[in-house]
Amino acid sequence: MFKKLFIGCAVFAALAIVLVPTMQAFTKSGDPIQKRAEMQQILDEMRAEIEANGYTFTVGPNPAMQYSIDQLCTLNPNLISTENYLANPAEMSMTEALPSSYTGYYTPIKNQASCGSCWAFSTCAQTETAILKNTGQTVNLSEQWLVSCNNDGWGCSGGWFAFGYHVNPGAALESCFPYTATDAPCYTGCPYPYDINSWSYVGNSSSVPSTDAIKNAIYTYGGVAAAVYVNSNFQAYTSGVFNGCSWFVWSVNHAIQLVGWDDSKGAWLLKNSWGTGWGENGFMWIKYGCNKVGYAACYVNY
Repeated sequence: MFKKLFIGCAVFAALAIVLVPTMQAFTKSGDPIQKRAEMQQILDEMRAEIEANGYTFTVGPNPAMQYSIDQLCTLNPNLISTENYLANPAEMSMTEALPSSYTGYYTPIKNQASCGSCWAFSTCAQTETAILKNTGQTVNLSEQWLVSCNNDGWGCSGGWFAFGYHVNPGAALESCFPYTATDAPCYTGCPYPYDINSWSYVGNSSSVPSTDAIKNAIYTYGGVAAAVYVNSNFQAYTSGVFNGCSWFVWSVNHAIQLVGWDDSKGAWLLKNSWGTGWGENGFMWIKYGCNKVGYAACYVNY
């Protein structure tokens, strides 16, 4: 059985290597008819793979497929800033008993579009969650302020979780600095009406914490910002429990938020930043451990 599993994983890894460039080539085509034909071919190949492996998710056309994975997914562990690293670490105690399923707190789905600002969206999503959980107030924080005004050189080409900026000077509102999906110049006229007390990793910045540790953080803080590795199957996901995993990956490339779990599915409820037209109205169920999901999970103390 182990031999079959190993062979199956190896075959999938080979398919993933083939499909990623194909997806990127699709986004570069300028002819609408050719685009549709290429997308259909890609989806047919994915569906055949899903059926052959008995996977539990579906794929289909969605707005995220107009971009390459390299455009969308630019979270980069090599860009961790020493200045932004762990501002007053928050304390977290382990809950003795956790429910078998739980949905935490989250604010509406947003769309990062063609800018690789997933790191800013994940950061804002988790701070918004902390504010919602603690005050009952839904706020819309500015991702563009993080993209344009950080001092680390982060932008549409890459970044890391930026909670240090929400500690000091604080978070600006979307209404003051609206999102443009570009590396726009910094606007310095925004007030910072929300600031967090501290933030911390569930484990550390370079590994996936245990499933129970992530659950405990979600249960305690309403959600966690986290990283995952995005492959072509992930990009084309439309519904179900995602288990089309790339097992032979050494790093991550995308920042998301985990806002719940369901043990009967064996999966996390993942909130993405690719609009409501992706996945299940902007969300995904993803199998525990798949694609390094939960890597560098972190939470906010508001």
